[in-house]
Amino acid sequence: MEVVFWGVRGSIPSPPTSEDLKNKISRVLELAASHDISTAEKRDAFLSTLTYRELGFLGGNTPCVELRVKDKIFIFDMGTGIRELGEYLMKSGQSKSGLDLHIFIGHTHWDHIQGFPFFIPAYRPNTNIHFYFSHPQVKERLEFQQDYRFFPVSLEFMAAKKHFHLLDPTAPLNIDGIIVKTMELNHPGKAFCYRIESEGKSFVYASDGEYNNLPNSKINSYINFYRGTDFLIYDAPYSFTEEMEKINWGHSSAVVGVDLCVKAEVKKIALFHHAPENNDEAVFNLLDAAVNYKKQNYSTSELEIVLAREGVIFPV
Repeated sequence: MEVVFWGVRGSIPSPPTSEDLKNKISRVLELAASHDISTAEKRDAFLSTLTYRELGFLGGNTPCVELRVKDKIFIFDMGTGIRELGEYLMKSGQSKSGLDLHIFIGHTHWDHIQGFPFFIPAYRPNTNIHFYFSHPQVKERLEFQQDYRFFPVSLEFMAAKKHFHLLDPTAPLNIDGIIVKTMELNHPGKAFCYRIESEGKSFVYASDGEYNNLPNSKINSYINFYRGTDFLIYDAPYSFTEEMEKINWGHSSAVVGVDLCVKAEVKKIALFHHAPENNDEAVFNLLDAAVNYKKQNYSTSELEIVLAREGVIFPV
């Protein structure tokens, strides 16, 4: 399995600003002050010592995650990041013989479906798209999003062959030996998470879920669903304080994610759905807080904590 992030922000696209770029340059110059950067070679050597925290951006697109498993392409949510995924698929040469895509929709809030009208493979007749969901009338919701009053191109005009599959959360799905399990998350209007199991590896996509004010039996059901996962994508736009202030908003924090993952013996958690009001440095600070929290409270845990970053490939 391989995971690729194409959109990692929540609520609304939030690309980096000129001020964000200025702050990164300022930080790099500060670090460079103690180095000799008088030649191109020395500058390259200095830059090689920096991390993506100084040299890159997390990305500003709304949720879209690609999972390569066996020869299948699984896509989780259709935020604005799916546009760049579509361009990649068209340029990679895979589209020449036709694409067979499996799209799992966590829920139909705007930030999770707004990119689909810009997904180029969906306009090609040799593309097969299988949509999987647990909400009713998802086809009608996508059609409404592309009503002529809101968007100039209808869903029907998109020439790909579209297949809509309503999932039963109590019954696992089998796609050529790949097992897909579904569970409802605590989110306004309902959201659903997905667990993928194949050849001894497991992956969970769990965006847009809140774990406050739930009975222990429900918390334990999530722990069991996440149990032993190799790679868990977890909704974590808030600090713990913000989460306590935003009860019933349907989102979580990295600290709560660490608690759940340690109990579930998850191997790696990717913090996801970064809040639009948080610039990259604020998101990194949330990561630092989560890492410190784990060290203080679960010093023997081998849980790895990473940030979801656009364009980065994570092996599972």
